Amino acid sequence: MQRKNFNSRLFKKNIKIDDLDYWNYLYAESLFRLKQLDDLRCACSFCFAERIRLQHLINQMEDENYIPPSPKANKLSGKGDCGRRLGPVA
Repeated sequence: MQRKNFNSRLFKKNIKIDDLDYWNYLYAESLFRLKQLDDLRCACSFCFAERIRLQHLINQMEDENYIPPSPKANKLSGKGDCGRRLGPVA
């Protein structure tokens, strides 16, 4: 994935490609924009395409190890394990 300068709505500044925390800024900005789109609940094709593009961008960053992967649910049971369980579940 190639770096590109972008204007951040969350941090209200221009993020340059040579910034040390570039991937963290991009991840935070993507999550912020996804939250805005979810709150808006617009049904137009532009908002739908933007939501898909942002989700794909986050998946790409995970696949290329720019950000740590998020825990996934078990494929068989459909439930995940957050790791905070103190004892066995009855």
